[in-house]
Amino acid sequence: MAALIGAAVSLLGLGLVMGTSPTLYAIVMKMLSTTTRPVRTVAWITVGVAIGTTVLLFVFRLVDPETITELLEARAERFLIRRTVDLVAAGLFIAAGVWMLTRLRRPRGEPKPAATPRTEAPPLLIATGTLNALIGVSGMATMYITGRVIASASRDLLVEAGLYAIFLVAVVGPYLLLAVLWARYPGLGHRIRDVTDRFSHLDLRPLLAIALIVAGVVFAVLGLLGPDTPDHLRR
Repeated sequence: MAALIGAAVSLLGLGLVMGTSPTLYAIVMKMLSTTTRPVRTVAWITVGVAIGTTVLLFVFRLVDPETITELLEARAERFLIRRTVDLVAAGLFIAAGVWMLTRLRRPRGEPKPAATPRTEAPPLLIATGTLNALIGVSGMATMYITGRVIASASRDLLVEAGLYAIFLVAVVGPYLLLAVLWARYPGLGHRIRDVTDRFSHLDLRPLLAIALIVAGVVFAVLGLLGPDTPDHLRR
């Protein structure tokens, strides 16, 4: 039970990270300013975000060591696969973080206006949310870690579905809450717009770079000193 509670708390944090997109917040704010049905419009966008995150989850579960080693009986083979996957993930995360740090030397410049859908047609809104979730190194890294957290907490499909539902609530919840507040309390519109406008101009690259490098170090440690590591390699 303690492991499930810990996983749920971790997934809430990962969901907030996955959903934190200055670009998507800018799109949502622009749509809220122009649409007559803000809750419906944002709801369709969050459907797309949920689809995109689910696609990434399925993709990264296929390369999850737990999935790959399920049919293997030899402990040595399971260890080698786990070690290889973790070390590859570590290398990719660290490389992405270092690359992003090198980009910090360049001025970020004025952010480009977010490309908002031209209509409120549900398919276009869903596509906007889906593409936003699929594009970006941070989203891929977050979904890989999310898949590992869910797999390590339980192999029961119902439990995994419940944990993923918690994650999705954290991903899309802030956007839906924003839309509801916008619709019910028009007076808050200007304050909300000011806050989200400042947020959309924040340079999150330093934090993202550090997070990627930390994630890489964690997976490197798991690959070298994980629970399945043979005893003679721990010495």
